[in-house]
Amino acid sequence: MKLLAALAIALMPTMALANCLPPWQTQFACNIPERNARVEFCRIADARLRAGRAEVYYTFVTGTQPAELYFEADHYIFSTKQMGADRPSEITSGIGYPRGNYVYSFFITDDRRRPGNVRGAEVRAYSSIEAFTNSKRGNEIVRLRCDPSSIVADMGSIAP
Repeated sequence: MKLLAALAIALMPTMALANCLPPWQTQFACNIPERNARVEFCRIADARLRAGRAEVYYTFVTGTQPAELYFEADHYIFSTKQMGADRPSEITSGIGYPRGNYVYSFFITDDRRRPGNVRGAEVRAYSSIEAFTNSKRGNEIVRLRCDPSSIVADMGSIAP
């Protein structure tokens, strides 16, 4: 019984880790409890490592099933929208990975006084790049909340 408890505790921290395949690294990842899902946004930061590879890829996995959605893109884009930062020290950043006319994105709110202190994050899908980049709020086709304890984020590549 003690062995099982020790094993469970040892595995808990790894549950929040992202599974980006090298040379890609985690830009953002989180669990989405309402869907029993995990989403990962992976990026190759060093252009020298790309060598014909896409800069980013996106994965959405439900439970233990194979990826429900996986795609690669040559770049990512920023959004002007906000998730609702209501404190002067907070900044909300939106990053989107385009796929055809759609944009799969995450929005993350961070406290600038305590970098890395993420208050919340959402994963959203938009029907066009224009819908993602304009300042109109609430025009996404899907909005899912992340479990705050599962968020993994490379704030250096996210926050302006």
